[in-house]
Amino acid sequence: MIITTKKMGYLALATSLAIGITMSALTTADAAPPSVVVYDSIGSPVPGNVPSQPFQAQQTSEFGDRVVLAAGPRNLTSVTVLMSSWGSESGSWNLGDCVTTPAATFNHPLTLTLYNPPSTGLGVGTTIVSSTQTFDIPFRPSASSSCTGVNAGKWFDGTTCFNGFATPVTFTFDVTVQLPSDVIWGISFNTSGYGASPLGYSTACSMTPQGCGYDA
Repeated sequence: MIITTKKMGYLALATSLAIGITMSALTTADAAPPSVVVYDSIGSPVPGNVPSQPFQAQQTSEFGDRVVLAAGPRNLTSVTVLMSSWGSESGSWNLGDCVTTPAATFNHPLTLTLYNPPSTGLGVGTTIVSSTQTFDIPFRPSASSSCTGVNAGKWFDGTTCFNGFATPVTFTFDVTVQLPSDVIWGISFNTSGYGASPLGYSTACSMTPQGCGYDA
């Protein structure tokens, strides 16, 4: 995850985050303060894929972590979360017959919630801010002939074979939210069978051989 502030097999939440925060005040009516990163576990360059938490397969409704931000002012501007997409435009990752048109995507709403830590014990404290935004999620690339044996059916980034495809999504905020130095972040989204409002198994994509991208 990457968090920024002004001067953060399956459509899965990858184990990375980034957040940014405002570091300076406005100097003129037209000038905007620079955004700075106060937490970054994604790094650069973004890898082809990373270990991740599948929501549909593991019956997950929300997943996240507790992080401590770098020092500085705390006016939230954006949070970038690394997702892992295993869905294919046609075929599937587990049958080895994935075919995806380059740049093909599906759109899906994701919800980011930032919480205060609990006063005692486990769990989360009060909600600081929650935002649901819809993103175009790439399908994973087609199965590659360069991936053979135990890697058959995976896609190839020129060096390594992967099942999932890491893709960053960035939540932006245009309201004033001042963060504490210690926050808990969580990502939630609905799948066919799980989430706050499961989408069910009679949707159009559920009727296709490849199923729904948000389930894979």
